[in-house]
Amino acid sequence: MDYHIMDFNTLVKRIRMYMSKFEGDYPDWYIGIGKDLDKDLFEAHNVEENGIWTSYGADTEEIAKEVEGYFLDKNTDGNPVKLDDGFRIVYVYKKNDKTNP
Repeated sequence: MDYHIMDFNTLVKRIRMYMSKFEGDYPDWYIGIGKDLDKDLFEAHNVEENGIWTSYGADTEEIAKEVEGYFLDKNTDGNPVKLDDGFRIVYVYKKNDKTNP
């Protein structure tokens, strides 16, 4: 999947805009970063492809980690991972009874 690469402020703005389209508060969502969207989102978290989720590309791994931290500080659910080479995909999904978590 090709991504338009974004900086910190753009990523935060886009994710907040996406989340605002749906009911719920930050704890109703999960934020994560990775390099393989299919594995991270659909396999590990059991998110349905037609579910409520979005993903974006960060300029750098550090920016992806900062965005993850920003939303974790707002009580968005997540499991902070050690920064790894290539972890530039930021994803967020609305949790439901099928997702993990």
